[in-house]
Amino acid sequence: MTTPGKPIVTVHSLCKDFHRPNGNVFTVLEGINLDIYDGEIVTILGISGSGKTTLLKCMAGLLTPDRGRVSYSHQSTENKQLLSYVFQHFALFPWLTVRDNIEVAIQSLPRKERAHRIDDFLDLVGLKGFEDCYPRELSGGMRQRVSLCRALVSDPMVVFMDEPFSSLDPLTAQSLRSEIDRIWLQPDRKIRSIVLVTHDPEEAIMMSDRVVILSANPGTIYKIVDIPLPRRRNPNSPAYAEIKERIETTFGELHLDRYLREGEIHMPPQASGTIATTATLETHKTAPKSQKTRPLINSNLVLVEGLLSQLLTESGPKDLYDLCDEMGQSVDQMLPTVASAEMLGLLYTPGTELVLTEFGKLFASEADSERRNQMLREACLRLPIIAAIYNIVLHAGPDGVEKDIAIEQIAMMIPFEDPDVQFDALVKWCRYTNLIIYDRDTEFLMPGD
Repeated sequence: MTTPGKPIVTVHSLCKDFHRPNGNVFTVLEGINLDIYDGEIVTILGISGSGKTTLLKCMAGLLTPDRGRVSYSHQSTENKQLLSYVFQHFALFPWLTVRDNIEVAIQSLPRKERAHRIDDFLDLVGLKGFEDCYPRELSGGMRQRVSLCRALVSDPMVVFMDEPFSSLDPLTAQSLRSEIDRIWLQPDRKIRSIVLVTHDPEEAIMMSDRVVILSANPGTIYKIVDIPLPRRRNPNSPAYAEIKERIETTFGELHLDRYLREGEIHMPPQASGTIATTATLETHKTAPKSQKTRPLINSNLVLVEGLLSQLLTESGPKDLYDLCDEMGQSVDQMLPTVASAEMLGLLYTPGTELVLTEFGKLFASEADSERRNQMLREACLRLPIIAAIYNIVLHAGPDGVEKDIAIEQIAMMIPFEDPDVQFDALVKWCRYTNLIIYDRDTEFLMPGD
């Protein structure tokens, strides 16, 4: 893609850290390099926790990077100000009318010019006649139109938008996206660039010239996808469908990468024709335990069993997106279950395909519930966190172990994770497999049966 013009915003080696209450430092963004060019709309896309909003706020000057920098080109004479920001949840002053909320952004202009500009923009976004209303008297879509109007009325060079449609119903969201598209296509617009954060790939394709996809922990640029489609875009065109498939596949891989860290053991399929036997289970039990200590996933093992049973009925590998469509679930709902199954060695994921391991096939086809539970127990005990806490509890005697001791052990093994969240996940998995019993009244852990 040919760049539309000169860089207006330049992000160079940006890093951002957050400090947790326990003193640990968590790096949210690391090594971000990005140019925003004159004449383009850029969407930042990523899974929850990838630092999308943090990056947007750093670019807009609302947060200061810990390392690296953000720089801007010189403001042109036609722009009243350099930047403006549209928040996710309206951020309107409830005690001010629509007109007064918008006027806040242009206090430096003469009164007559302020009134004229506000009238023009109210008409532009379809709010004429509502200028004397208070936010509480407006629908969510109308309040977001006020936020949009306030961001545009000052003729900023760059507009930053943080998931501005996520709290709206689909029809209202589509209406506002069309509104922005219409404003962007006006030949006399003053805005030079828009940077938008979203978690919706479809929204990214409809609005953007480029999509920047972030990975997580820490947030880095995973891939940048050009959208060389004319506006207004036809979602039924082959070119649109091709880009959509590419972004959704990349996004699906990213979701899986959130859970599947470097150093994890991926169990490849057995050679063709191999019959699953108890020997396969023994191989699984005695496999090298050199895998990296990884955080547990707060998912339900009942769902893992259901997923394995479903995959056993398939004739071969199953695409994650196809499975979600068939089961009526979103990818976000399904991914914790998929990642948990892979962590336990029950399946592996080349790209976005789900493939049962031989151990997974043996587990899913086992009819005896006690045997299945035993297999799941053994799989859990291969995970360093569960094995460590189980050994502490097992050797503590009949009175068990205080929760605080388990929390300390978890914090030592994975210092950059929230130990309370990890403790809850551990209790959920260990209760299901009857490895550990947790008494919430006494806050003690005891061995299961």
